[in-house]
Amino acid sequence: MRVIEQLVHHFWARGALTREDATFLVKHGFAREADLPGFAKEEDLSEELLKTILEEAIELEGEHEEGDISAADVKAREAEELEDELVGRNAGSRKSGGKKKKPTGHDLAPATAALGAHFAAREPYPALSELGCRLKPCADWRDAARAVSAARPEALETALVGLLTARPRALGELWFWFDLEPLFDWTDDAENAGPVADGLSKLLRTVNLGQVGRLGQLLKAAEVQALLDLLPARRAFLNLLPTLYHAHFPKLGQWLVPPAGAAAKCWPALPWAFVIVYNARHGTASAPPLGYPVDAKKLAFGVVRNALATALPLAPVAVRELLIARLRDRDEPVPDRAHWEKYLVFDRELYCPFTWRI
Repeated sequence: MRVIEQLVHHFWARGALTREDATFLVKHGFAREADLPGFAKEEDLSEELLKTILEEAIELEGEHEEGDISAADVKAREAEELEDELVGRNAGSRKSGGKKKKPTGHDLAPATAALGAHFAAREPYPALSELGCRLKPCADWRDAARAVSAARPEALETALVGLLTARPRALGELWFWFDLEPLFDWTDDAENAGPVADGLSKLLRTVNLGQVGRLGQLLKAAEVQALLDLLPARRAFLNLLPTLYHAHFPKLGQWLVPPAGAAAKCWPALPWAFVIVYNARHGTASAPPLGYPVDAKKLAFGVVRNALATALPLAPVAVRELLIARLRDRDEPVPDRAHWEKYLVFDRELYCPFTWRI
């Protein structure tokens, strides 16, 4: 009951409850009239709204028990989410002349379907399991992902170099496994807007689960638990890319082999990331590095954006200096579509080493 009362106070203070909403809640003992400044009795609240508040409060009380998350943070996030829903409902009430809108974005099913399809597209590619099995026996890709994320960087480097030496195409398959762009696109799609998409978006972008809203609901899905196995393995792999470039540069020409099938679509971003770093660290506008010229303007915007985002951690200062001034001075010098369509991204022509094929 205390949680419900706190939610009512929160929504009333922020103007998210109408007076008729508050009247119903006071009448049924969920809040006291004296605690709601400016309260005036009017019409009753719908049973549907009361049910929503009760359901959200019960879920909130359950999430208070999760040890990794601050109870105050959870309460604040849930309050904001329910507030958004209430504001949307009030905006579409009969009094305003519009239709009453159903809450959207609270159903896990679309998110689990998107995750399931994402994993299903990658499961035919054995590279992740092969990499994990070089570290320890693994029953499936999730076991392999856990092995990769738990390995020491030196051990993971040895396993990865061994795998790429034996089967160069594995690099492209791993890049496909760790490509999350389809999931980022799903969470950013307006059709999926809501607390589930928001929570999944934060899950993809942060290592701190305490920052993820509706974590308790998300963790009910086996697909989300599988994602939690994949994410730290992805970070471990990306953290090895600088070592792959700097310590194994002579072998990159052998390893930059395009993967087959669906994995080929996202592949160009990785070799182009290495090309960006190569040009950033070698040569100048007047004395270009050894290699053949390549034209980044012919690439799709998404490829350039992802390639640049991948290249920056490999050589942050040098890559920034390769960009035009208007991007170079940004906190995060990754171009948006307007830059790509109206301006050049790089301040000079790029060259690819003769032994690489991109």
